[in-house]
Amino acid sequence: MDLAKTEPTHITRPLHMLVPLIKSDLKQADDAAERARMPYMIAAGEKMLEAKPSFKGKTEEFHSWLRRNFNLSRQQAYRYMKLVPNETNDRSDRTIDPRDFSTLNAYHKATGSPSYRDVTTKREWHDPVKEAIGKVNVDALKQEALKRQEERALQRKLALSLIDIGYKALATKLHPDKGGSREAMTRLNRVRDLLRSAVSS
Repeated sequence: MDLAKTEPTHITRPLHMLVPLIKSDLKQADDAAERARMPYMIAAGEKMLEAKPSFKGKTEEFHSWLRRNFNLSRQQAYRYMKLVPNETNDRSDRTIDPRDFSTLNAYHKATGSPSYRDVTTKREWHDPVKEAIGKVNVDALKQEALKRQEERALQRKLALSLIDIGYKALATKLHPDKGGSREAMTRLNRVRDLLRSAVSS
């Protein structure tokens, strides 16, 4: 046996050891991302508070503006604005400065308010919905989608054939050489192109 040509042995740790290590890595990645986001969330909250007086007390218009421009719900927006400790922000806890916290979750724990992650990651309806989704026959749905695509392709092909047949039938009457006129033929060509375009789109 030629030891020089032997593949080096790769020692793999058992799965029960790798699972907690991977979970720890992912949690640290989440925490690092949250720490990086914190100054930007505070800055966004400051600008939202700056924009709020422009709506002169019309709260619904302000909420609509947030949804339209930033795809934010009222709850999400107020979480950002609550991060800003100042006299105009009556929803902030002025005794606690969010800049003293490394993550949004840490800030919410200190203030006793639920974090956005806590609110959105677990709802009572999540498990039943997941169970229902698990029962969906994905392969059957794919087959149905393929059948619909094939049917649409056949219908498109048939429609194009009908357009060509109708065009040829009318061209025998509308062509200048057949007693029609150049204008009539131009109109026929335009209609045929419009129909083909509509079928192909």
